Amino acid sequence: MISRVAENCFWLARYVERADNIARLLRVNRAFVLDVKLPPAQRWHPVIVVSGEQERFPTLYPEEAVNDGNAVQEYLTWDDRNPVSIRSSVDWARENARTIRETISLEMWEAINDLWHWMRDGSGRSEYASDRDGFYSELLFRTAALHGVTRDTMLHEEPTEFIRLGTLLERANGTARLVDVKHHMLETASAGLPDSVRLIVEAAHCGALLRSCSANEPYLKRVRRTPRHRRVVRFLVKEPALPRSVAYSLGRAAGCLERIRQRGSDDIGKRSATCLRQLRARLDNASFEDDFVPVHEELTHIVNSVAELCQVIHDDYFDPRLANGAA
Repeated sequence: MISRVAENCFWLARYVERADNIARLLRVNRAFVLDVKLPPAQRWHPVIVVSGEQERFPTLYPEEAVNDGNAVQEYLTWDDRNPVSIRSSVDWARENARTIRETISLEMWEAINDLWHWMRDGSGRSEYASDRDGFYSELLFRTAALHGVTRDTMLHEEPTEFIRLGTLLERANGTARLVDVKHHMLETASAGLPDSVRLIVEAAHCGALLRSCSANEPYLKRVRRTPRHRRVVRFLVKEPALPRSVAYSLGRAAGCLERIRQRGSDDIGKRSATCLRQLRARLDNASFEDDFVPVHEELTHIVNSVAELCQVIHDDYFDPRLANGAA
């Protein structure tokens, strides 16, 4: 498998997963700000932070726009100037798919192309204007369908492994970012509140966090205890059976890397495997229910380590010059 095709597969999946992550975040936050009374700064600004756009957004929008839900949703959904907006992600997913049209299945191409047309010149824009929640739900349905089509119509060989690897690493990054920002929000919002009020605020934040990761029912089935902040953080980070947890994503990513290495040379991918193994080892040793564990530091380490891992994967697999040891 040539490196260019592997990289296109990897980034195609990352862009699809990125669009999915942003849609989940916006849909849940819309409901959250309606249900819970929050200071303006805690309503939509955290969404900008989760998406990593806290520096670019103020350069494109007025200062007060950070507290404007419509402005934030427009920026994260439609703005072409935003590289992580849903539309930008869908555009780049389709472009990556187009360049490897001979590698992916016909059904996968049709699903991506249909999503692109729905966003660009189909009914997506009008649905966004008339039924915002319906728009985000439809987008999530389409990305989920795309995952299923990919799994069921492509040969489970190297291209599929790189697609899956991209999905899983983007998901691990997105979940860690989301949990980190919500953790900070809850600590800020509950500071100095009476216990009775603090528990209500905590329950609302925990519910929103679980729904963002489609984890409300899994949490209740597995933990069977009232959602509390540290329990929810631990569940979303360390639960090995939850499809959107950090631990699940990194564990499945390790399997993808192992299968990719089995099909190639033992010398290629050693750094990637080592980097991922070290990250998983640290995650295994972290206990997020312990009040003395610095949650923010651990989650920041996960986000930074996943970014580093993606760069190492690029060096190992996508840049033949580096893979061959050239200067």
